Amino acid sequence: MPSSALRKFEGPMMRDVERIIATHADMQAGSPGNMGLGHLTRAGVLFLCAAWELYIEEVLNESIKHCIQKSSSPEDLPKTVKKTISQYVRDSKHQLKPIGMAGDGWKTIYSEIASEWVVGLNTPKSHNIDQGFRTLVGIEKLSENWSLGAAVVNSFVEVRGDIAHRGSDAGNVHMSTLKNAYKEQITKCVLETDNALSNYIRNAFSPTSYPWNRRQI
Repeated sequence: MPSSALRKFEGPMMRDVERIIATHADMQAGSPGNMGLGHLTRAGVLFLCAAWELYIEEVLNESIKHCIQKSSSPEDLPKTVKKTISQYVRDSKHQLKPIGMAGDGWKTIYSEIASEWVVGLNTPKSHNIDQGFRTLVGIEKLSENWSLGAAVVNSFVEVRGDIAHRGSDAGNVHMSTLKNAYKEQITKCVLETDNALSNYIRNAFSPTSYPWNRRQI
């Protein structure tokens, strides 16, 4: 079974995108051209990017839960993650924050850092994703696992941003682009992310089992 984040992405999140695609096909009914249906394809882009962003947030939290489960103490965590937690505690304005590391308190602080990162993730581009997963999970340049390249994701997120800020002034997105390019590209990046994280977590705490099953692409 893949990660819970992937199952959610393929289930309720992608269901909305699929419904938009189906609605567009029904309304077009074989007639050529957009027929004023640009609002549907633009909505499809927004929903697809929301699915991508939510997947990233969910799989980060899921990865951290597995890191915690595989660690008897913070010393067992990847070096980069230990530095992140240490810096967070040192930078805290709460004078008693270091005491929170006692016992299992480090787990709460670790999760707290992740929650703050998720809240601050407004643009799910490669550099933001790489930074978050490097400091919080320890994996270097997660985006290098995307066979289509980081530029594909970044370009798609920019299209989403243009639509979100300019609405119909952003122009039309062809249904073929939404269905056969964006949807397939983002789905592939999700699968490759899921597999890469599963491999990384297993190897980082070797010898252990995979946190979730990898999916053949």
